[in-house]
Amino acid sequence: KAFVIATLFTLATICSCQTTNYCDPSLCSARVTHIACNGLTKLSSTCGTGAVEAVLDSTKQAQILAEHNKLRNKVALGQQNYTATQFYKQAARMATLQWDNDLASIAAANARRCVYGHDRCRNTVTMKFVGQNIALQQYYGMTKTDSQLITEFVQAWFSEYQYANPSYIASYPNGYSGPAIGHFTQVVSDRSSKVGCSLVSYVSGGWTKKLFVCNYGLTNMIGQPVYAAGPTASKCTTGRNPIFSGLCSVNEVVANSPY
Repeated sequence: KAFVIATLFTLATICSCQTTNYCDPSLCSARVTHIACNGLTKLSSTCGTGAVEAVLDSTKQAQILAEHNKLRNKVALGQQNYTATQFYKQAARMATLQWDNDLASIAAANARRCVYGHDRCRNTVTMKFVGQNIALQQYYGMTKTDSQLITEFVQAWFSEYQYANPSYIASYPNGYSGPAIGHFTQVVSDRSSKVGCSLVSYVSGGWTKKLFVCNYGLTNMIGQPVYAAGPTASKCTTGRNPIFSGLCSVNEVVANSPY
């Protein structure tokens, strides 16, 4: 069969599940409504028949974490090039990304709309500047597994490294207008130790569409470093991750907040 694939991506910025009152105005900026305030607990009727919310069980969660952490590890070890011969600096205290159910529930409130777009507020009680990466892949006349899609989405976000000059890593730019870099910088933010995601499938005009939303403990902060450069893991207070040796251990306490 003939097939077509089109993939779209947008960027991460600022800003949580049902034990919290997400309509609490203190969670968001003035006059901004939290995505989970009276948010969707099931797929919107606008998603159409045949729409499915993927079950991101422990296996899928582990895959999402591994896809992120292996890339974070590569950067932290100083093994990721940004030109043919130049490499990013090592990271002194890159956290191991871990799953957060609150962030995942809030990501689901976005994805269940079956509308590709960032929400304006997704904070939790403990994380006040939650970031977000979103991706949409659409194709016709073919099938893909959720595992395939997860890998492709995270790799595509990371591929923006080629546009992320090290000066942007040292200080996230204000008013940046070049090729997208914000997905990459979100993936390798050293002060973000939590992530939660949602994946929804729906059909529109004969095209299968897969919408992936991930929320992160801390967004890209203008004027602040994406990660602190220094000898790999030299500032980790709890030692290194035994699997991803460039990252701090999972016991590292990371604030998920600005400097």
